[in-house]
Amino acid sequence: MMFGKLEIRPEDELQKDLEKPEFMLTKAEEQWNEEEIKAAKEFEKKEKHLFEEREKYRKALEAELKKLQTANVEAMNSFDEKLNKLFRHRIEIQKTVNQEELKIVRLARSVYQQEYLEDRETQLSRILDDLKQGKVKALEEVSEAKRAIDRLKDEHEIILQEDKVIEKQFKKDFADLDAFTLDVLVKLYKRRPKVTKQKIVTNEATARSSNPFHVKVEDPDKAFLEAMTELDSDIHRPDILEADTWERFVEARTFKVESELKVKHHNQKIQDLNNYLQRLGDDDDCMKSRIEKAFQQLNDLREKKLRYLMNLEIQLLLKQGQVEVDPGVFSTKFENALLIHRSVIEDLNSQIVTLGEAKVAAMVDCKDYYKNIHLLEWEHEKMMMEGEDLNTKTRDIQTLRVTKELQVFLFAENNQQRMQKEIQTLEKTIKLNENMHKRKVSDKKRILDRLNGLIRDKEYECTVLDSELKELAVSLVERQQIQEACVADMTPAATQRMKDIVARRKLVDLAKSQSQEVAVLRAEVERLRMKTFPALVQNN
Repeated sequence: MMFGKLEIRPEDELQKDLEKPEFMLTKAEEQWNEEEIKAAKEFEKKEKHLFEEREKYRKALEAELKKLQTANVEAMNSFDEKLNKLFRHRIEIQKTVNQEELKIVRLARSVYQQEYLEDRETQLSRILDDLKQGKVKALEEVSEAKRAIDRLKDEHEIILQEDKVIEKQFKKDFADLDAFTLDVLVKLYKRRPKVTKQKIVTNEATARSSNPFHVKVEDPDKAFLEAMTELDSDIHRPDILEADTWERFVEARTFKVESELKVKHHNQKIQDLNNYLQRLGDDDDCMKSRIEKAFQQLNDLREKKLRYLMNLEIQLLLKQGQVEVDPGVFSTKFENALLIHRSVIEDLNSQIVTLGEAKVAAMVDCKDYYKNIHLLEWEHEKMMMEGEDLNTKTRDIQTLRVTKELQVFLFAENNQQRMQKEIQTLEKTIKLNENMHKRKVSDKKRILDRLNGLIRDKEYECTVLDSELKELAVSLVERQQIQEACVADMTPAATQRMKDIVARRKLVDLAKSQSQEVAVLRAEVERLRMKTFPALVQNN
């Protein structure tokens, strides 16, 4: 047992390093004897053999590693392939499950929609039946109200006839009186007291009812009858009438008033019945519009139900490229979509392709036609410009001045030699000009150096003059101070002398300026004189 192991493996031996002999560590190679040299060679052989074994073992491990890696890659690829296949199978199953769930949802929605439509139809039918029954009752009430109005109108005519008869009978009853007294009685007979109208008080239960006969009214004739009783008193009796005649008149007028009140009551009843009939007519119109609206809703619902039954939803599985409906924000709506056979689309596409090719061919022909037109226009313009160029050349040839050089060029037999001579002459001239240029450049450099020296001298002189100028400025200031001190003591003679000095200075300046002008005029005259005569100038 070594290193905690029961067995010794060959690869464990390869991991061990050989120990060098002691002489190889302590002695130099020149100090070894023969035995040590043999031992060193034997150690080298063992070490070489160990390295070879290690290299073989390393290569074997690398081969085994590659084999294991290849096996791992194949296993991973196989696992991935199986996993992808299983995943695709799961996707197919999930897709089928989703399709079936969608079918279930659609069927449930269809059943719910059908039940909703049936319930709504039943509700609208019941509402329509109730409205029809109300319509029948309203018609019965209208017919009853019309019969009551006709009956009251007949009674009213009879009462009016009786009232007229009472009025005629009044004149017959008092025919024994004179005309004046009869006129007074007639005026009193037609006189009625003015009474304010009373408000109609309607009971709350009666207000809800549509029967006009249940209206509770305060007695409006009570005040009128009281006023008539006051008129019947002896206070209002005329003096020309006797008591028994007044009593008969009061009885007749009372009978007439009762007849008028009866006519008035009949008129009020007829008016109330007419208002009641008008209200029934308005209710009937409202009922009719509600019936028409309910009937229209019922017809629309039945039409929708029929359309829903006829327009069934069919769930189809199509590829994405075969659906040409624009997708919505969340889901695509197929209410306005059409299911067309693939052959129809293919035929239509082939027709579109044919028409497109025909249109492209027509466009190409049109392009070529316009291209030829533009080409002909370009050639025409080119020929026109060439003609203009030829005319210009002809005109230039005609107006060309034949010089001596041109004649030599035209009539010389060997122009090549002449051109060579001219080239050589030009080359010599160029070399001469280059030499002259170099000489002039050197002269200019020399002049520039001289001028730089002069500039330095002038700068030095300027510095000296600046120092002198400062001293002169100091002396000038001192002299000005002295002069300012002596101005007060200046005599008239000194003033006159100062004026003479200033006048002389002005004359001197004027003479200098005039002499400069004379010099300029002389130079101009000399220049003009030189222009009139030829001058021989020597070239360097």
